[in-house]
Amino acid sequence: MVITAILLLLLVSYLILFLFINHYVNSGQTNYVKQFQVDEPIAVVIAMRNEEDQILDCLHSLYQSAGLSRGLKVYLVDDQSTDASVIRVLSFIKENPHLNLELLNSNGIGKKRALIHALGRVSEPWCFLTDADCVVQPSTIKSLMQTAKREDKQVVYGPVSYDKGSFINSLMAYENLNNQLVGEALLEYGRPAMVNGANTLLSKSIIEDYIKAQKVEYASGDDVFFSQSLSRDEYAVSYNFESAVVTKSPESIVAFFYQRLRWASKYSGYSKLFYRLFPVLIFIQNFLFLIILSSWIISGLSVDGLLITLILKWIIEWSFHSFMFKKYNFKAGFYKSILISLLQPIHISLVGLFSLVNLSYKWKGRTVVNQSIVN
Repeated sequence: MVITAILLLLLVSYLILFLFINHYVNSGQTNYVKQFQVDEPIAVVIAMRNEEDQILDCLHSLYQSAGLSRGLKVYLVDDQSTDASVIRVLSFIKENPHLNLELLNSNGIGKKRALIHALGRVSEPWCFLTDADCVVQPSTIKSLMQTAKREDKQVVYGPVSYDKGSFINSLMAYENLNNQLVGEALLEYGRPAMVNGANTLLSKSIIEDYIKAQKVEYASGDDVFFSQSLSRDEYAVSYNFESAVVTKSPESIVAFFYQRLRWASKYSGYSKLFYRLFPVLIFIQNFLFLIILSSWIISGLSVDGLLITLILKWIIEWSFHSFMFKKYNFKAGFYKSILISLLQPIHISLVGLFSLVNLSYKWKGRTVVNQSIVN
């Protein structure tokens, strides 16, 4: 009886979480940008490290942006790349002398110091932040600018989608989109706990605040630490297909795990109570589902209350994903949804537990231990 009550309580809490996400995700409307023209100059700031295979695609996509009458000034700052990234950018500049692109060398180590170095040089009234491994849609910057003007905000956040590619990549894209929907709901709710800085628009007047919010001792988190310093009336949300940028999925399951571990390790830098409690809630829910999954397997895959709980968990997820994913032209496939439902408790539990220990891993050719860059 006690176990049944616990299972029901867990499922009810999970349903409430998805009802919360659905309520706020559905409040964001599609941005229609075809007739909108941007008449102000816009800067683009990109921190680059070891992106020789991606950076040219990123630059080409930026300069194909539509509706920008004054064009773009791109500040590309190199964070001590050890591959051919700089050589390829220099060749791009030589081949396209008409484009306004400035290649800078970072005066420190890490993405945050690179961004700070570049942001200090921005003189344009607006600044778009993205990553060197992202492809920007022609409508992205225009869509963010339209939102900024319509809502009179100095900060606008947009979504980052994974390129689906192979079956494994599509699973990562599925998990990423689920993650992003949670982040979108929290943004609309006024608690920006999960923001991806690869698609952010800033006004020149707030760049100094962005720089001040950085905790340079953390290997990542430039986006999250700034967003958590804002109140709901200080930013706008432009989470729709027209505003998205696209990046490749991590190259392997291990790389995917390390990416999520890097994100989770920022937890120690959160100061506000909500941002400390919400990840704990998500971890507890998934850890309990992991226990249920493990118990069901150990019991011989029998048809009992444990299996029913897992099926109801999947029904909750798939019911909401089936229509929430549509705004990003992503289909919540039947079999993929089952796999994600089974794998996510394992993934989130492991990431949560390993984020508490000093596990070293490679990121952009550097060794990172608990958010500290070792070399």
